[in-house]
Amino acid sequence: MKKTKQFFLVVFLVILIVVLFYKNGIETTPYQAIVKKQNSCISCHIEMQGFSLAHTPDKVSCTACHLGNAFAIDKKKAHKEMLLVPGNLSNASETCAKCHVGIDLRVKNSMMNTMSGIISVDKYVFGENKNLDSIFSIHHLKNSTKAESHLRNKCASCHIGNEKKYPNPITEKSRGGGCLACHLNYNEETKKAHQEYITSNKEQLTKYHPSISLKVTDNHCFGCHSRSGRVATNYEGWHETIYKDTLYGNPKYRVLEDKRVFEKQPADIHHTIGMSCIDCHDSYEVMGDGIKYAHQEESVKVRCSDCHTKQSDIKSQTNTIAFSELEASEQRIIRLRKLDTTMQFLRAEKSNRTLLNVIRTRKQNYLITKNTSQKILISKQSESCTSEVHKNVSCSTCHTSWIPQCISCHTKFDKDEDGYDLLAKDWTMGKWIEKGNDYLAEYPTLGIVERNGKKIVKTFAPGMIMSLQQKEEIKESFHRLFAPVSAHTISKKGKACIDCHNNPVVLGYGRGKLRFTKNGTWQFQPKYPKAQDKLPQDAWIGFLKNDTIHKATRINARPFSLLEQQKILRVGACLTCHKEKTKEIKLLLNDYQKALKKRSDKCIPSKF
Repeated sequence: MKKTKQFFLVVFLVILIVVLFYKNGIETTPYQAIVKKQNSCISCHIEMQGFSLAHTPDKVSCTACHLGNAFAIDKKKAHKEMLLVPGNLSNASETCAKCHVGIDLRVKNSMMNTMSGIISVDKYVFGENKNLDSIFSIHHLKNSTKAESHLRNKCASCHIGNEKKYPNPITEKSRGGGCLACHLNYNEETKKAHQEYITSNKEQLTKYHPSISLKVTDNHCFGCHSRSGRVATNYEGWHETIYKDTLYGNPKYRVLEDKRVFEKQPADIHHTIGMSCIDCHDSYEVMGDGIKYAHQEESVKVRCSDCHTKQSDIKSQTNTIAFSELEASEQRIIRLRKLDTTMQFLRAEKSNRTLLNVIRTRKQNYLITKNTSQKILISKQSESCTSEVHKNVSCSTCHTSWIPQCISCHTKFDKDEDGYDLLAKDWTMGKWIEKGNDYLAEYPTLGIVERNGKKIVKTFAPGMIMSLQQKEEIKESFHRLFAPVSAHTISKKGKACIDCHNNPVVLGYGRGKLRFTKNGTWQFQPKYPKAQDKLPQDAWIGFLKNDTIHKATRINARPFSLLEQQKILRVGACLTCHKEKTKEIKLLLNDYQKALKKRSDKCIPSKF
């Protein structure tokens, strides 16, 4: 009896000491540390490192991201309902959005998640959608029509809502993954630890956790954006070819992980000087602004003129905002990036959003790269850019050096081939087979986009000049559609006048010989034979013809009208003899009628 009393007395004293110590903030046992931090994970994963400063376990509980039971010591109980890969859009509301409020809704409505434009155009070609501005979502795509089958077989993996099931580094083949598709980073130590974990049959606990941060490299964008318009490869100066993967080691060629072969071309000037994709495209463009858009260009609000301003704007300090006037979230990002808070930050003209990495002094604009903190001097608009003559000409019209083009595509369905459903992630009977013969990297075709009552000259590429056979028992159909393209192949030096005014590809006629004759008329001899619609294979419009059938992937887009073609070629006639920097051409640009009156007897004006 006496021993029993002594035992209970000892137990009482131990409990009292523990309570007093815990009350005073002294952690006497590992369990107390676990309870206080609400994180039992560290009892097993105690050596884990590699976190970014904002996501260390003492600031963010492991279960805030991975869920599970933060108080359980038993492994099975602790891991119950745990997420191996958090951040997928299926769980973003329970994980990332608990801290980053509202971000899940923005991303779910973004173009990177809906793929609306791709679906709309694809269904239009298959005759299943009459309105090119319809809004679709890849997550609502069924498998009951030919277009839906084609999308699920060829296109449906490239959306950010594509579920990532297993932890692994970002590669050229990466698709989806929600928030972590962009914000997850593996350094060399983390990659090595991950590989050791895999080779140990997932028995060896890794000591390194990939970091989650604001660092979004071009490699994160590459997996999806090296497809379709190929902007990721274009930006780095690589153009896809039809060659096979036998060119490893040749510096003129690059073989991707999926075995496609790319040939070296001029890189975008922004890539050359060290800028990443996110240096231009802010979070509201990448992650969305909450609004559903029909096409990508509607969601992109950034403009070249936001950074490359006029000299007069710099002097007047227009479109700037001080650090103290920014929203709390913007101030936090600037502090995280360790930028100078005394500077004036630029506001974008169209979106009115702050460009958090672009600052303005009294003399100049500067860009601070988001991943490397490199300070880059931004050039001002030249005299040619501010000229009234080309006020409706987009910057990319003159500064795009090349665009990838395919002009002989064949798509057919083979019911006997094994296909793969990219949404269901399962094999299926029947496969869509696509073949192309001519992959070209040349000047883009130009055309008109009409928006808000204005006509803007933009760059276009043949989105599809193709034959389509939906079923073996029916005849193939022919389609010719040009698409507005931002190729991301910007050059510092703009085109010469003759590059546009005397170029049949630019005018929409296709490749061939465009010649101004001595009697004041124009002649064109196409290089490629005529297709089923009687136009040269690579053309958008007939030579000196009006467009009679809509041949664009946008309702508000079209090739040059006959009058617009004639206007361009009138200047082209003069450029066959006169150099563009001569006084005659300068006068021609400023006052065409006055220039005609001053022409010499040797001049032969165009007969229209």
